[in-house]
Amino acid sequence: MIMHHRIRSATKVFVASAVAALAIAAAPVVSQPAHADTPPGAVAKVATKVVKVSANRYGTRSYRPVGKLTAGGKAIKGRRIHLQKKASGRWSSVASCVTNRYGKCAVVVTPKVSRYYRWKFAGDANRRADVSGSFYLAKRGSSSGSTGSGLDYTYANGATVYNATSTNDLDCGEIPSYKKPVRVHGSDPWRLDADDDGFGCD
Repeated sequence: MIMHHRIRSATKVFVASAVAALAIAAAPVVSQPAHADTPPGAVAKVATKVVKVSANRYGTRSYRPVGKLTAGGKAIKGRRIHLQKKASGRWSSVASCVTNRYGKCAVVVTPKVSRYYRWKFAGDANRRADVSGSFYLAKRGSSSGSTGSGLDYTYANGATVYNATSTNDLDCGEIPSYKKPVRVHGSDPWRLDADDDGFGCD
């Protein structure tokens, strides 16, 4: 009789456990988001940095400022940055360009009055907006009496090149080493400045 009672009790325990396991297996699985603390649709933006690389003289009245766009120390290619001027306490865009594979681009500006300038990146879906530090460009003298494109290159030994054109083109391999690097002042008709930093054959 005792043995029969124990067998019935064990059978009830086994059946109860099996029913519980079946109920757990049949329950719907609710998945959790990988990042529960990130709001749906939120986009993390990477901090960007815009810097003024150089502002070389261009001809007799203009400048050629170069801007560079980076994120995490790496160059950003194919993004538009704007050169802005400050007038009456406000910043406004005067020119823009698209960055190359080095994250750089340049424009030519002719200040009618001496003023401060800066570069600005408006930001995009993945990157924050940013501005460079401001820099001062002074109004330069009249170009009356000047010919051609003015001063284009200054060699490392001090020699200069005026009115450079494609007809008197020189490649970096044709320029002696003692004349390098070459300071670029104009529109770089010889295409010596591959990374737009104001110096060619460096």
